[in-house]
Amino acid sequence: MSRSKFSQRFCGYCNKTTRMELMGEMTTTPDKAWCRCTRCHHMTLINAREALQAESGIALDAAKATTYTPELTFKIGEAIFHSEWNDVGKVLSKVRTSSGSQAIIVSFEKEGQKTLIENLR
Repeated sequence: MSRSKFSQRFCGYCNKTTRMELMGEMTTTPDKAWCRCTRCHHMTLINAREALQAESGIALDAAKATTYTPELTFKIGEAIFHSEWNDVGKVLSKVRTSSGSQAIIVSFEKEGQKTLIENLR
Protein backbone atom coordinates (compact mmCIF):
# COMPACT_ATOMS: atom_id res chain seq x y z
CA MET A 1 0.00 0.00 0.00
CA SER A 2 1.44 3.31 -0.98
CA ARG A 3 -0.81 5.22 1.39
CA SER A 4 -1.74 4.16 4.89
CA LYS A 5 -5.26 4.47 6.21
CA PHE A 6 -6.12 5.18 9.81
CA SER A 7 -9.30 4.65 11.82
CA GLN A 8 -10.37 4.71 15.44
CA ARG A 9 -10.75 1.13 16.71
CA PHE A 10 -10.68 -0.77 19.97
CA CYS A 11 -7.30 -2.40 20.67
CA GLY A 12 -7.72 -5.59 22.68
CA TYR A 13 -4.09 -5.43 23.79
CA CYS A 14 -4.21 -1.82 25.09
CA ASN A 15 -7.87 -2.14 26.15
CA LYS A 16 -8.49 1.33 24.71
CA THR A 17 -9.90 2.88 21.58
CA THR A 18 -6.83 4.01 19.66
CA ARG A 19 -5.75 5.09 16.22
CA MET A 20 -5.27 1.97 14.09
CA GLU A 21 -3.35 1.77 10.81
CA LEU A 22 -4.73 -0.48 8.08
CA MET A 23 -1.68 -2.50 7.02
CA GLY A 24 -3.04 -4.64 4.17
CA GLU A 25 -5.27 -7.52 3.16
CA MET A 26 -4.57 -11.20 3.70
CA THR A 27 -3.47 -12.96 0.54
CA THR A 28 -5.50 -16.11 1.22
CA THR A 29 -8.67 -14.38 2.45
CA PRO A 30 -9.33 -11.05 0.70
CA ASP A 31 -12.18 -10.03 3.05
CA LYS A 32 -9.80 -9.95 6.05
CA ALA A 33 -7.17 -7.27 6.68
CA TRP A 34 -4.41 -6.57 9.18
CA CYS A 35 -4.69 -3.51 11.40
CA ARG A 36 -1.90 -2.20 13.67
CA CYS A 37 -2.33 -0.14 16.84
CA THR A 38 -0.23 3.02 16.64
CA ARG A 39 0.16 3.01 20.43
CA CYS A 40 1.36 -0.54 21.23
CA HIS A 41 2.00 -1.80 17.65
CA HIS A 42 -0.15 -4.90 18.28
CA MET A 43 -1.50 -6.38 15.02
CA THR A 44 -5.15 -7.46 14.78
CA LEU A 45 -7.03 -9.24 12.02
CA ILE A 46 -10.25 -7.40 11.10
CA ASN A 47 -13.08 -7.77 8.61
CA ALA A 48 -12.08 -5.50 5.70
CA ARG A 49 -15.68 -4.85 4.61
CA GLU A 50 -16.57 -3.51 8.06
CA ALA A 51 -13.48 -1.31 8.04
CA LEU A 52 -14.44 0.20 4.68
CA GLN A 53 -18.00 0.83 5.86
CA ALA A 54 -16.70 2.53 9.02
CA GLU A 55 -14.35 4.74 7.01
CA SER A 56 -17.01 5.68 4.47
CA GLY A 57 -19.17 7.06 7.28
CA ILE A 58 -22.31 5.08 6.49
CA ALA A 59 -24.75 6.04 9.23
CA LEU A 60 -26.73 3.34 11.03
CA ASP A 61 -30.50 3.50 10.62
CA ALA A 62 -32.40 3.56 13.92
CA ALA A 63 -35.58 2.29 12.22
CA LYS A 64 -33.83 -0.91 11.07
CA ALA A 65 -31.90 -1.47 14.33
CA THR A 66 -33.01 -3.82 17.11
CA THR A 67 -34.21 -1.97 20.23
CA TYR A 68 -31.93 -2.79 23.18
CA THR A 69 -33.27 -4.63 26.21
CA PRO A 70 -31.03 -6.58 28.63
CA GLU A 71 -33.11 -9.75 28.10
CA LEU A 72 -32.18 -10.09 24.40
CA THR A 73 -29.09 -11.71 22.88
CA PHE A 74 -27.24 -9.86 20.10
CA LYS A 75 -24.82 -10.84 17.33
CA ILE A 76 -21.49 -9.16 16.56
CA GLY A 77 -22.04 -6.54 13.87
CA GLU A 78 -25.73 -6.12 14.68
CA ALA A 79 -27.15 -2.58 14.86
CA ILE A 80 -28.98 -1.76 18.08
CA PHE A 81 -31.00 1.25 19.21
CA HIS A 82 -30.83 2.39 22.85
CA SER A 83 -34.13 4.16 23.58
CA GLU A 84 -33.01 5.94 26.78
CA TRP A 85 -30.01 7.55 25.06
CA ASN A 86 -31.82 7.94 21.70
CA ASP A 87 -28.68 6.58 20.05
CA VAL A 88 -27.89 3.82 17.58
CA GLY A 89 -24.76 1.67 17.69
CA LYS A 90 -23.07 -1.44 16.40
CA VAL A 91 -22.07 -4.50 18.47
CA LEU A 92 -18.27 -4.81 18.37
CA SER A 93 -17.71 -7.84 20.59
CA LYS A 94 -19.09 -10.09 23.31
CA VAL A 95 -17.51 -10.57 26.73
CA ARG A 96 -18.20 -12.51 29.91
CA THR A 97 -18.13 -10.40 33.07
CA SER A 98 -16.39 -11.43 36.29
CA SER A 99 -19.76 -12.40 37.77
CA GLY A 100 -20.39 -14.81 34.88
CA SER A 101 -22.94 -12.61 33.11
CA GLN A 102 -22.83 -11.93 29.39
CA ALA A 103 -22.12 -8.44 28.04
CA ILE A 104 -21.67 -6.75 24.70
CA ILE A 105 -19.38 -3.89 23.73
CA VAL A 106 -21.24 -1.43 21.52
CA SER A 107 -19.92 1.55 19.59
CA PHE A 108 -22.65 4.22 19.65
CA GLU A 109 -22.70 7.25 17.34
CA LYS A 110 -23.23 9.83 20.13
CA GLU A 111 -22.30 8.03 23.37
CA GLY A 112 -19.13 6.33 22.12
CA GLN A 113 -18.13 2.85 23.23
CA LYS A 114 -20.24 1.32 26.01
CA THR A 115 -20.55 -2.10 27.66
CA LEU A 116 -24.13 -3.38 28.02
CA ILE A 117 -25.58 -6.48 29.69
CA GLU A 118 -27.25 -9.08 27.46
CA ASN A 119 -29.20 -12.30 28.06
CA LEU A 120 -30.30 -11.20 31.55
CA ARG A 121 -32.38 -13.84 33.28
